[in-house]
Amino acid sequence: MQSVAVGQSVAVGQLQPWVTRLAAALGYPEADAAYLAAALVDANLRGIDSHGVMRLPIYAQRIERGLVDPTATPAVDVTAGIVRVDARGAPGQLAARAACDALIAAGRTHHVATATVRGSAHFGAAGFYARALAAAGFVALVVSNSEPIVVPFGGREALLGTNPIAFAAPTADEPFSLDMATSASAMGRVMVAQTRGETIPPDWGADNAGRATTDPAAVAALLPLGGAKGFALGMLVEILAGVLGGAAIAGELGNQYRDLDRPQNIGHWMLALDVSAFMPPAEFAARMRTLSTMVHTSAPTDASRPVLLPGEPEARTLTLRRRDGIPLARDTVEELTALGGRYGVPWLPRGEAA
Repeated sequence: MQSVAVGQSVAVGQLQPWVTRLAAALGYPEADAAYLAAALVDANLRGIDSHGVMRLPIYAQRIERGLVDPTATPAVDVTAGIVRVDARGAPGQLAARAACDALIAAGRTHHVATATVRGSAHFGAAGFYARALAAAGFVALVVSNSEPIVVPFGGREALLGTNPIAFAAPTADEPFSLDMATSASAMGRVMVAQTRGETIPPDWGADNAGRATTDPAAVAALLPLGGAKGFALGMLVEILAGVLGGAAIAGELGNQYRDLDRPQNIGHWMLALDVSAFMPPAEFAARMRTLSTMVHTSAPTDASRPVLLPGEPEARTLTLRRRDGIPLARDTVEELTALGGRYGVPWLPRGEAA
């Protein structure tokens, strides 16, 4: 787990090319290396650091052990608006890109298209793919199952993953974007609280007996968001991404960090609705603008903090980090420095420490 101390702030114009070079050294073809870099750095830019460049060391380790093949080509089968993708050992980002590309092509012909992906690996932030579909003119939904770390409602042992749900819709500007886990918190936030010697809210984590705890050191698993409702949403994701797609289900999934002897076999599910089949895109954008205005003009509980749309806090972080650089934790900088040294891709000169 990365520490809370920031070791270096790096400009996106430096970090993304470095990640591209490292990915190429790991065996990714040039265009695929650039795509991986774009996906990971986008997560960092939006403040979703747990899904950004800190994942590179474990990606490299799984490639070195033959569990992920950066040169593999996912198998894509398309029947009308139904897309089936078998990752065939490819990295999660490349499997998801194959699904997105096929969805866009099928969606423009059939107006509604859906895709399943099986045999995948960690694909980063789900919102990256939902926004790509929205930028192409689709209302999009992207979900993925993940390794068990969340107890079922009323249970004491981890069964489901954080099972994210991402939704995006086109606007006249940047897509509306929602990207959320179905757990109450991320484990990273629990670990940060432990490092700082702080307590956590009682709905974040459970101890070994399945009891809610405010002691971050006692957390053995996460709790579902909103109790039974979050568990239900997690099950929805598990059914669409795991059961329907033919991927591993719940406890069958390999743990990215611990199970270094087998693939993860993660599943993803995507839906793309062609806006132009329902109304002219300009009309849809105008209606989205009306809805956004209604949200922004609603009365806040605190006059100094206006009501924001989902995704706007991340968009604000993106603007700041593009200007000021991406703050990387000290542990992450050390790991990337070591990884780059092993593959002949020297780490970047020290920037301003935050």
